Amino acid sequence: MNEGIVSHAYGADDPGLPSPPAVTGIRHTLREQSRNVSANAEPRLGPTVPAAVRRWKLWLLTVCGIYPTIVLLGLATNPFLEDLYLPVRLAVLVPAAAAAMVWQINPRLQRRFGAWLTR
Repeated sequence: MNEGIVSHAYGADDPGLPSPPAVTGIRHTLREQSRNVSANAEPRLGPTVPAAVRRWKLWLLTVCGIYPTIVLLGLATNPFLEDLYLPVRLAVLVPAAAAAMVWQINPRLQRRFGAWLTR
């Protein structure tokens, strides 16, 4: 809470009006808190910032995940899509492969190889 906003809201900035006791108490509390914030700063035990992922490792992991996905999807859908032109077949395979990568394969690969990705 900003003490200037509190003071202004209660008319304490007006020289003709005395500062209400509530505003004086809030000002005192705010000053004490701002003094103690840096003095009593404790390290946070919450989530930490993840280490930077090496892009070439992420690329390699993605290639290792997407190749078998596309091959298996191609083999599974070939009996149904073999009469279609290649761009149409890819229009079916690519969204399915992307969905599998985003929601199933990448999260599992990153959990399994997370430490390696950041080394």
